[in-house]
Amino acid sequence: MKSYLSLIPISARVHRRQNCMTLLCITISVFLVTSIFSIAQTFVRAEGEALQEKHGSWHIRIDRISQDTGEEISRRHDIQAVGWSESFNTDADQPFYIGEKKAALYGVDKTYIAQLTNSLEEGGIPQSDQEVMLSKNARLALDVQIGSRVTLRTPAGDTDFTVSGFGSDDKAYYQGQMYMAGVYMTRNAFHAVMEANALEEQPSCYVQFRKGSNVSEVVSDVKRQYGLTEENISENTAVMGLSGQSSNQSLNGIYKIAVMLFFLVLAAGVLMISGSLNCNISRRTKFFGMMRCIGASRRQIIRFVRLEALNWCKTAVPAGLILGTLAAWGVCAYLRYGIGGEFAAMKVFALSPVGLASGVLVGVVTVLFAAQAPAKRAAKVSPMSAISGNLGVHSAKRYVIRQEAGRIEWTLGIHHAIGSRKNWILMTASFALTIIVTLCFSIGLDFARELMPTLRSWQPDLSLNGYENALVLDQHTKEAILDISGVKYAFGTAYLDHIPVTSSGQGIDYINLESYDENLLEAAKEDLAEGDLSDLREVHGDSGKVMAVYSKDAPWKMGDTIWIGGNEVEIACLVSASLFPGERLLICSQETFERLTGKKGLAMIGVQLDEDADEETIRQISGYAGSDVIFTDEREKAQEGNTTYRAVQIGAYGFLAIMGMVTLFYIMNSISISVTARTKQYGVMRAVGMDSAQLTRMITAEAFTYAVSGLFAGCGIGLLFCYILYDRLITRYFGTV
Repeated sequence: MKSYLSLIPISARVHRRQNCMTLLCITISVFLVTSIFSIAQTFVRAEGEALQEKHGSWHIRIDRISQDTGEEISRRHDIQAVGWSESFNTDADQPFYIGEKKAALYGVDKTYIAQLTNSLEEGGIPQSDQEVMLSKNARLALDVQIGSRVTLRTPAGDTDFTVSGFGSDDKAYYQGQMYMAGVYMTRNAFHAVMEANALEEQPSCYVQFRKGSNVSEVVSDVKRQYGLTEENISENTAVMGLSGQSSNQSLNGIYKIAVMLFFLVLAAGVLMISGSLNCNISRRTKFFGMMRCIGASRRQIIRFVRLEALNWCKTAVPAGLILGTLAAWGVCAYLRYGIGGEFAAMKVFALSPVGLASGVLVGVVTVLFAAQAPAKRAAKVSPMSAISGNLGVHSAKRYVIRQEAGRIEWTLGIHHAIGSRKNWILMTASFALTIIVTLCFSIGLDFARELMPTLRSWQPDLSLNGYENALVLDQHTKEAILDISGVKYAFGTAYLDHIPVTSSGQGIDYINLESYDENLLEAAKEDLAEGDLSDLREVHGDSGKVMAVYSKDAPWKMGDTIWIGGNEVEIACLVSASLFPGERLLICSQETFERLTGKKGLAMIGVQLDEDADEETIRQISGYAGSDVIFTDEREKAQEGNTTYRAVQIGAYGFLAIMGMVTLFYIMNSISISVTARTKQYGVMRAVGMDSAQLTRMITAEAFTYAVSGLFAGCGIGLLFCYILYDRLITRYFGTV
């Protein structure tokens, strides 16, 4: 034997069975962290691609700058691409037509269409001023194909174009649209149309940064160099948010919470490994004392313990990395092939650098860190104590266990649990951390549910909308739809915006007003933020009560009085969600809506289908969509929302199951080591009359002590964390209390 370190592989073989639990704890901890962060990185990568497909890959938009300034910006070394786009008549309030439909005009360049938004769906990009790309709904609305001739009709005259392709930069906006079509033309053609009609142009410059650029510094530099203000620049929040460079305060708050949860997960792995190492080293204290007897120095003992910990990592860390990667691949495969939807393009067999690095970090670095204290304690063992067999015997003090109440085995079990304060703290912390993480992740599920309106019970499968929320539908249409075979449920709602009002509250000079029919009012109870069911019932019928939609910036509260056109209404309760998004939104019954506004009709009819619905059902419902009504099939969007939420549930519950399993193994390992260390003591107890049932109760009392202290600590800290997370993630943004 050349050195004491040569004992490490020999010790590993001799104590293979005793080290099994330690190796298992390290492996499971590495597996836990690797799998979670591998899945998270793959999910973020897939979600980023989906968001870029939906919102474009540009980072910021700069308004009201000249062409020359845009070209100067494009020459910066930290800019990847610059594209231009401008639009006109997107609200369809001007007499511009393509064929017989209203036309929204767009002047774009190739960079914007092909690189920054990936707008082209079929055909080609306009190559000349005589070609246009139409939004995909125009194929059906105008009955045209690629190569067809279309006429753009404007107040200044008509212009003929050839259809080069189909696509748009906002696919959701034109999907199901029969009232208007998007017309994408070259910037020169757009300029000619605007000049002929004496209209002012307002082009926008869309900027994409190179990877690794410090976006905030670049934006500040551009502002300073060209004299721009905050009003000139807006960001693509979805893309900037995923890259962690968004200036949006709401996203930054979520980042902080994500970082906190990240450290909670890492802390779970560290605690499991630390506790297991602590127990393992404590069990072999006599062995280290004997090493001191044969000449090993304290420094050599410390080095021995550290290298022994690394020797365990040699087997446990690769095993954890492999198992974690395989688990991540399995989850990704299920998301892609089992759930599909927006996960259909998710990569399955992809290695995650973040997951692997996190696993190695937990496995190697934390094992070395966790071995520090046990190594120093092992180095302090007295050689004389090891020889005499008096390890752990303190002559200066005597500890007397008093049996105040109950059986002696329960008293001994509690004493064994709290006798080693460090081990007791680690066990309690491990148990408590599992409870804390469980409570925090339950808030994560609530947050995911609030983000997905498609999970609401009133979410329609099909909808008929008056264009720009015009009140062009009526109750007779809703009743006729209810009589169609395959229709389970239908509701109607009306909407008016920017109604001038006066209020008892401060800062309310206008509101948006929405009506609910009886079906929607009944479903609103699941969204109550403030108030109770009795308050909600007061809104029914022709009453002076309304509901307000909660917003963190809303200036109203329950009991406020508002005067609308000379009619007084009172806010009876607050809800956290509504059909129409927007600020300052009040909801009333249909009867109250008609009395307050003097207008009849519905802006939207929503339809839910039952299992008997078929294509004939959908055809009959879509038949009620006239030239000024948009028919939308919401089923695919609802399915995507359901699959996303199911994926979040699988990830959250899978993580909690692994956390629970790690905690269980750790407690089993610690109690097993505790029992092994006291084998002689238990033998003496048996010799003086203690039976096996009493021994079992004593060990149960020890485990019960860990559980009780862990529950108190976990619930106390966890409920506080739970309250803070719920308040910041849900109450402040969605109004749910």
